[in-house]
Amino acid sequence: MKGRWAVSWAVAALAGAVFLVPAVGSASGEVTSGVAGMDTLPPRTPGPTPSLLWPCHDPRTPPPSRPPLTPPTAPGTPQAGTVANNMVHLRWGASTDADGLACYQVYEERNGVRIKVATFGPGVTEGYLYVDYPPYGTATRVARLYVVAVDRWGADSPPSETVEVTVYNDVVTPSPTPTRGACQVTYDSHWWPGGMTASVSIKNTGATAIAGWRLTFTYPDPGQRLTSGWSANWTQTGSVVTATPLSWNQNIAPGATVAIGFRGTHEGANPTPSVFQLNGATCG
Repeated sequence: MKGRWAVSWAVAALAGAVFLVPAVGSASGEVTSGVAGMDTLPPRTPGPTPSLLWPCHDPRTPPPSRPPLTPPTAPGTPQAGTVANNMVHLRWGASTDADGLACYQVYEERNGVRIKVATFGPGVTEGYLYVDYPPYGTATRVARLYVVAVDRWGADSPPSETVEVTVYNDVVTPSPTPTRGACQVTYDSHWWPGGMTASVSIKNTGATAIAGWRLTFTYPDPGQRLTSGWSANWTQTGSVVTATPLSWNQNIAPGATVAIGFRGTHEGANPTPSVFQLNGATCG
């Protein structure tokens, strides 16, 4: 009887040992039983492969098994805002694409060659960019800019329409005699101790329209300072004051006048500037 109990206890212990062996991990990472011959647990369903976001500069093409590409739609016609030295603020309409956009690229078309000047993220439809200055000794040059959208598989959209931006040189070789322009500037200032306002009118006295303008003048007294203005983008560097147009008053038709103005301060003297230049030419 004692022998039977010993055998029964040994069998029970062995059976218990089978069920107490812990589960172990396989080399593939799947969890399996620790007893040979027992079924493994159902394999995990692999997660979806992340989409590949193609960089804008990546020239590769998608795998051959991918369906034919649908390029993005052309971006909306860009509009140029503030132009400060060679920095341009540009805004354009968004593109759409079934594959998702990767970026927008801004190009300049120069003598039949396209030059990339900026890249913006897929959710950005405006920003600042830099273009080249005119050659030394040249007062201005026109930069022709357009925008291309690129999707996440590297497909380019058709180019947007082109916008022309006039860039002014920060260093210009002085001319022996100033060039007379087809313009007339009237400057009317009202002032009080320490402050002033000024109304400025620009008249096109020529026979052709002025497409884009840049008015400059120099304050005679170092204490005269510009503080704010209206109907133009106003800046002051040293004693030189510059005004450039807004989107709605960029062009001046023959015989037409643009009215702008500003507020400022002075230190006791508020003389009227003597020379006004429009696009580098002296106005009457």
